[in-house]
Amino acid sequence: MLSLTAAAQKSPTADENFHLVAGYSYLKWGDYRINPEHPPFAKLWAAVPLLALDTNDEPLTREARDRVQVNGKYGWLLANQWLFSSNDAQKLFFLAKIPMVALGSLLGLVVFCWTRELYGLPAAFAALVIYVFDPNILAHSAVVHTDIPFALALFAGTYFFWRTLREISWFNWLMTAACFALSAVTKFSFVTILPIWGVLGIIHILSSTPMRSRITSNATITGSWQKAGWIAAIFLSVIVLTAGAIWAAYGFHYEAVVGQRGPLGLAAAAKPSSWMIPWIRLSSEYHLFPEAWVSGLVYALSTFNRTAYLLGEVSGEGFWFYFPIAFAVKTPLPTLFLLLASLILLTNKQKDATSRRFFLLPICVFFALAVYSRMNIGLRHILPIYPFLFVWFGGSVGTFWASRSAPKRFGVLLLGLWLVWSTLHVFPNYLAFFNETVRAGDRYKVLVDSNLDWGQDLTGLKRWMDDHKVARIELAYFGTADPAYYGIDAIHKAGTWSTVLEKPHNNGDAQETYIGISATHLAGVYFGPSKPYEKYLLAEPVAVIGGSMYIYKAMH
Repeated sequence: MLSLTAAAQKSPTADENFHLVAGYSYLKWGDYRINPEHPPFAKLWAAVPLLALDTNDEPLTREARDRVQVNGKYGWLLANQWLFSSNDAQKLFFLAKIPMVALGSLLGLVVFCWTRELYGLPAAFAALVIYVFDPNILAHSAVVHTDIPFALALFAGTYFFWRTLREISWFNWLMTAACFALSAVTKFSFVTILPIWGVLGIIHILSSTPMRSRITSNATITGSWQKAGWIAAIFLSVIVLTAGAIWAAYGFHYEAVVGQRGPLGLAAAAKPSSWMIPWIRLSSEYHLFPEAWVSGLVYALSTFNRTAYLLGEVSGEGFWFYFPIAFAVKTPLPTLFLLLASLILLTNKQKDATSRRFFLLPICVFFALAVYSRMNIGLRHILPIYPFLFVWFGGSVGTFWASRSAPKRFGVLLLGLWLVWSTLHVFPNYLAFFNETVRAGDRYKVLVDSNLDWGQDLTGLKRWMDDHKVARIELAYFGTADPAYYGIDAIHKAGTWSTVLEKPHNNGDAQETYIGISATHLAGVYFGPSKPYEKYLLAEPVAVIGGSMYIYKAMH
């Protein structure tokens, strides 16, 4: 409820418009040409409730959807014309967020179950509390995006793979394969699961831990070659089921839409590496996988390097220390203290030390791959490590509590109350959460984009304007929602996307008393050498809305 009620007080984040219209077009017309940069599951799932509504689909004609392939920006215009000009966008987004929150709740349930299986019921409740009151989880659970659904697929898949390594049953086997298949139709980062599971499988093969089979008859498998054979069979079944799931997710059609002429525009925009080209040609010639899925995968693998911002610096190649710093400032301090305590506990020789070390491997592998990729556009790209951490921390809390040591129990209660207070205190501004190591006014000097400012505070801006009787405002908005939908009369300045009508920015020479500047634009991330709002960096803001929108007296 915290996630959903917080999201209801915010405007949609920058990517949600495009994702929602894409999912709707997939379900309504089997048209997968909108936003093929991501696999379809999360978008399909979010759009399901919209089918029960009598929406006005007049902007989404076949001709308009055809145009998306010719002009990439037109997809955003189309999304906003449908959402904000032709329908009640707030209602559509609220309904779309309910299925997303359901996936976040399911992820919490898996965290609880795995912790209980390893460490018992008290530890499971501790892990669940840490999960439920984590601001990053709360922020992204209601966002129509791939991050929480992928975290669920990776974590649940690894859970069932771990169960399968201990006991091979039809249920464990099927759930392992199903979760991997779900990851492949959720986010192209699914390839990171292969090295994680591969290393875990090799360690199990080389260990003395037996595998128990419940497939045909009870049997204990101890030989390395036997274990390797079973694990190979598991991986083979995963590949087969995943291939079927990919085709099913795209309606068993090779073309992105029936009757499409020519290749996807996204495929033409991608710049594949030389090793991809033979595979692309093979898939195209023999229709190995749906065209939209292949195009999206190639595009994703070709666009790792994005404009990155960290500690006031902008880089076109990213920073190797981006995710370590993002993790350090965006994770609640009580959770970081639990990390330190868990690392200390890890050095002790206890009966469950092996299971605790198990969680280090997925965390370390995924984190290392994220650092290597340089996809430095948000902490959300390492969200999948958090559920593993929470299970680990739950076990640590269980150990401290079971020790019956008064100082340890007091420490556990203190950290728990601190976490709950810090999360409730920032409600509903979970996306803009930074821990106490960063001053509220300095957050944009450390990180921006989806870490802080993702276009979510138009509703807060409108409340501020009403409270201060500001009829019109200059606006440099980093987002794709329509300010006019929220009743904001704005003079659009450089950086604001005109995503409802194709019109020029700046509205001539009109001037107003106040200017609202999104934190990302204040930092000048996407303006190149030009930094049009640099003069405001030394000024004192009149107000800061939701942590992401800075209000200043306009300087003309």
